[in-house]
Amino acid sequence: MQEPNQLYRIFQEIFYKYYEPLCKYAFTIVKEPHSCEDIVQETFLRVWEKKQNLIGSEELTWYLYTAIRNNCLSFLEKRQKTVLGDFNGQEVIDMPGERPAPTAKETDYDTLLKNALENLPPKCREVFVLSRVSNLTYKQISDSLGISIKTVENQMGKALKILRSYIRQKQGLSIIFCTIFLFLSS
Repeated sequence: MQEPNQLYRIFQEIFYKYYEPLCKYAFTIVKEPHSCEDIVQETFLRVWEKKQNLIGSEELTWYLYTAIRNNCLSFLEKRQKTVLGDFNGQEVIDMPGERPAPTAKETDYDTLLKNALENLPPKCREVFVLSRVSNLTYKQISDSLGISIKTVENQMGKALKILRSYIRQKQGLSIIFCTIFLFLSS
């Protein structure tokens, strides 16, 4: 058993190491930056309050990603049940796959990467982000999502194929984006 100060120091290191990747992962599901931060912070709070035995163990990474995924899905379910206001018939409905083409102002890396990731089907996006942003192994992704390693490999292949196609379409927009993506896919 570790002493409280040492345990807290380890917890802080884990928090700083995983906070940003977990927020990025949560964003792929929830699409709301502030909500993602809240979900990640609440998850870490629960770890400190109820799962201290995981701090410093190899199981913690798997637990964090699984908890974030489940908490994001719960958040979306609750949000879907909540009526935010009356409809007046003038609302604009954002249909998946019907996004406007990026403008010349959207040539920065973050915007291009965000647009490219939005072209991915949800499962491909989730697997890609876990692999490339969160640096999880295929085995860790498989365990976290409850799918086979072969499915993870297939989803990654599909994601890379779609992203490469997107880059070819936007080739004139940013050579930097292409260079960075090629680095990501190696």
